[in-house]
Amino acid sequence: MKYKYDRKLFVAAAFALLFALLILMGSFSNIETPFLNTIIDLNDNWQISLNGNVLDSHNPSKTNIGVIDEGDVVELTTTLPSISDYADPCLSFYAIHSLIEVSIDDEVIYSFGHEAYEAGRTVPKTHTAIPLKREYGGKTLKISLTGAKASAFSGLSSIFIGERKDTFVGGIIVRRLSILSGIFLISLGFLLIILSPYLLFYHNNDTRLVFSGFISLFLGFYIMSYYGLIDLLIGNPTLNTICEYVSLYNIPTCILGYLMSVFSGKKKQLFRFMFITNLTLFIIIIILHISQAVRFTDFTMPLHTLAAVESSIAMYLIAKNLINKKTSSDKKFLLSDSIFLLGLSIFMIASLIDIVIYNYNKYFSAAGEANSDITITTIGALIFVSCLLISYLYYNIYSSNFETMQSHIVNLAYTDALTGLANRARCEQVMAILSEDRGTYTIVSLDLNKLKQVNDTLGHHEGDRLIVGFATILSECFWDANLIGRMGGDEFIVVMTDEHALNCTKRIHELYNIISEWNSKEQSFQYSTSYGYAYSYEVPNGLASEVYMLADSRMYEMKKEHRSDNSKEVENA
Repeated sequence: MKYKYDRKLFVAAAFALLFALLILMGSFSNIETPFLNTIIDLNDNWQISLNGNVLDSHNPSKTNIGVIDEGDVVELTTTLPSISDYADPCLSFYAIHSLIEVSIDDEVIYSFGHEAYEAGRTVPKTHTAIPLKREYGGKTLKISLTGAKASAFSGLSSIFIGERKDTFVGGIIVRRLSILSGIFLISLGFLLIILSPYLLFYHNNDTRLVFSGFISLFLGFYIMSYYGLIDLLIGNPTLNTICEYVSLYNIPTCILGYLMSVFSGKKKQLFRFMFITNLTLFIIIIILHISQAVRFTDFTMPLHTLAAVESSIAMYLIAKNLINKKTSSDKKFLLSDSIFLLGLSIFMIASLIDIVIYNYNKYFSAAGEANSDITITTIGALIFVSCLLISYLYYNIYSSNFETMQSHIVNLAYTDALTGLANRARCEQVMAILSEDRGTYTIVSLDLNKLKQVNDTLGHHEGDRLIVGFATILSECFWDANLIGRMGGDEFIVVMTDEHALNCTKRIHELYNIISEWNSKEQSFQYSTSYGYAYSYEVPNGLASEVYMLADSRMYEMKKEHRSDNSKEVENA
């Protein structure tokens, strides 16, 4: 009863911390910024034209210009107000994948993107900060935006004039919620990645923490770069664009990697296949981009579609797994999986809502892409990463407690008293699990030769020493096996799964080398073994008992050869 209470308290505390973080962020977003009143909002009295056709609108942020394709030109013209009171006046606006030219009385004072466009590179998003002279007041300002790719952008951002430092700080304050969220997720991601080697080495190669770190890291970079905050903070629009698309393409891949670490059997193989597929596609896209065959910004829609399909498959398999656990007797990780599924569901729903809003704004609304945000996705990302950590902590803390409580019972019921290896009951239990999971595995059947001879000639004490020594040899050779057991008497078994199952022949050679070393030091008897092994794919129905029988039959064939060789030695003598 105490265990159940502690579990609920732990989960409640974790969610309370998450709720407190969201409240803190909400309070932070309401901070007043009086100095922003010194910034002039230039959102009136513009003449706006598209490809030479004057539009019936004078407010850039409310003008429906449609989707701007490569080569389309949007021009905005107005008369500058007096800026003589500013010590360091600056014109500021946001542009997406477009060539920019800014002129005063037809004299170009700023241009952007032409060199990259002519070289076939991606023209990045950018937060412009164009210095103005105080005597420009009353002159004609013209901004020209030319689409640099297909479906380059839609909508026009607000345009401001103010002190350079004020426009910079103002840009940060306006986006403070996104900056805070991005920095938190990036910092957490780096921290988890730094801590993950501990689990890789000391917790049976557990890769969940490293994938959690990369998920948090990429989510943080995507939030920061979507709003152009990396460009705003360090003045590098190209790096900002690279971070946006690299993180966007790899968030689904890292989630698949996490699922690959959680599941086993056929589900693990499926998630591994999807993970490798995504990673391979990303590498191909990078190669094509570097070779300038295509731009990596052109793959957003296909990869979004792939991510949607993979997300549907993942949600179905996770939900199915939860239902199966509810109807089974093993429920110790049910809450962990439920928390993870909750976080993933919230994140996917939040992302879907923002994707729908984004596409509506881009293709149907005057706001356009330039005025879209991902606030809902940002909150969903924070909840998802928090659920990811809560799920992981619960899994480790309570699985450790559960295993500790059960270990003494398991040792008594499933351990061979003489060797300390798994006994026959444990071996049969593992084979039943293998049959249910239908994964890839190898079973090795081994027979300790000449045990009866040692018992008859040297006594059972030496026979026991022979058995214990051979058990130690097996443990030394098959140190990373999933199971080493004694089926009874002189019969032993080794089970290896997944990638370890492919190294069976190499391990047998190592076994003989270790036996040779032990024999060189042994005076009373010599270690010798007959073996046979079989792979799971050799048996059509995948039953582990039949795989073991196949390995056992091969072992007896070798044992017959040993007996035949011994008989010939006796006859020759």
